Amino acid sequence: MYTRRSALALGLAAPGLAGLAACGPNASGGSGSGGSDGDASLRLAWWGNPTRDENTANVVEAYKEVDDSVTITPEPGEWGGYWDKLATQAAGGDFPDIVQMDEKYLSEYGGRDQLLDLAEAGLATDEFAEGSVEVGEVEGKGLVAINAGLNSFTFLISPAMFEEAGVEIPDDTTWTWDDLIDTAVQISEATPEGTWGVSQLGPVQGMFQVWARQQGQDQYKDGGPGFDASVATSLLEYALRIQDSGAGPDASTSVEDANQTLDQTLFSTGRVAMTVAWSNQVVAHDAVIPGGVQVLRPPSVTGSAADAQLWYKASMYWAVSQASQNPEAAVAFVDFLVNSPEAGKILSVERGVPGNLTVREAIVPDLDEANLKAVDFLESIESELGPSPELTPQGGGEFEAILKRVGEDVLFGTITAEEGGQRLLDELDAAIG
Repeated sequence: MYTRRSALALGLAAPGLAGLAACGPNASGGSGSGGSDGDASLRLAWWGNPTRDENTANVVEAYKEVDDSVTITPEPGEWGGYWDKLATQAAGGDFPDIVQMDEKYLSEYGGRDQLLDLAEAGLATDEFAEGSVEVGEVEGKGLVAINAGLNSFTFLISPAMFEEAGVEIPDDTTWTWDDLIDTAVQISEATPEGTWGVSQLGPVQGMFQVWARQQGQDQYKDGGPGFDASVATSLLEYALRIQDSGAGPDASTSVEDANQTLDQTLFSTGRVAMTVAWSNQVVAHDAVIPGGVQVLRPPSVTGSAADAQLWYKASMYWAVSQASQNPEAAVAFVDFLVNSPEAGKILSVERGVPGNLTVREAIVPDLDEANLKAVDFLESIESELGPSPELTPQGGGEFEAILKRVGEDVLFGTITAEEGGQRLLDELDAAIG
C-alpha cells in the first residue's frame, strides 16, 4: 500500500536536499513555494494530448490521498511550444519543480545542473526492469531523470489492408529490408491508385537510428555523431527505393503526410498499409485503424530478429528542478508517479509501458486489447535487445529537423543521396559543436 508515510520516507533518505532549496535562481520563489505551516506547493509541467492531460489531472487528484499537504499546479502544454517555454523559464529562473523531459534534451538540462540527481535524493529504482534506469543518467551528473514509461521502435501494419490486397503478413522474426520493399510493392499494385504499401521511412529519426545500429554504428558516440556519411547515404538510398519502386508515395505526398496529425496520416486514413511508430503510440493508432493494428519488429539486414538491434527507449522522463524550494516533496511525488501501482493504473501505458515491473504486473489485468499490444511487444523483444544507445548530446536535439530537411531534398531530387549523407553528418556535427 502506497501511503503518505512511504512518500515522506524519501525526505528522510536525503537529508541534504533541504540545502538545495536555497540554491539557484528560484531561491526567491520562482519555482514551487512552501508555507509556514509546512505545506508545499509544486508546479508540474508536461506536454501531451487530451488523454494524457486527463490522466495526469487524475493522478494529481489521487496524490491528495497520499499527502494532502502538497498542492500541485498543473502546467500542460503541446510539444511544439513546450521546449521554447521551458528554455524561457530556465533562463528567467522560473523552472517548474517537476518536468516531463525528453531524451534529446536530457543532456542539455542535466549537463547544466538544472536537474536534481534522483538517486542521491533517495528515489527507489530497485523494481525497475534491467537497463531502464540507466537511460536517465548523464555522465558526471547522476540520475537526472527517471523514465516515465518504456517503448521501442515498431512497424505497424493494417491487417485489413493486407487482406484486401491478398498479401500475406510477413514473419517479423525473419524479414529483411528487401522483403519490406517487395511486400509493399505487392500491396501498392493490388490496391487502387493512391494507395501504397508503406509510408516514406527515410526522414524518420527512429528509422535512422535502427538503420545505423544494424550497420554497427549509432546516432551518437563519445558526445558526437556515431555514424559515418556512408551509413547516412545508404538510408537515403533506401528512401529513394521506397519512392521509385512504388512501394511508397511520391515526394510531395510523403512530405504532406509527415506534417499531418495522427488521425489524418495516410496510414490512419487507409491509404498506406505499413508505417513506423514508437510502441507507446500503438494505442492511438489502434483506435483509428479499422480492425486495429498489428505490431511488428522492424526488418533486419540478416533476416534475424536477434540482429534488429532494438533497445528500450524511455518514451519520456520525469525530472525535478535543482532549484525547487520543495525538492523532498517533488521527489516524493515522482516516486508516486513511477513506483505506485495506484498511479500506474491511472496513467496506464499512455506514456509508455511502466519500467517498474511491480507496477506493470499490477496494471496488466486492467488493460484493454490495444494497450496489451504495446506491453506484449516490449516483452517479446526483451531477449533480442541490443545495447542502450548513448544519450543525445547538447545540440543533438536538432537532428530530427536536420534529417527531415535533408531527406526531403533527396526525395525531391535537389541533392543526391550521397550529398545528403554528407550534409546530414556535417550539419549534425556543427549543431553539436
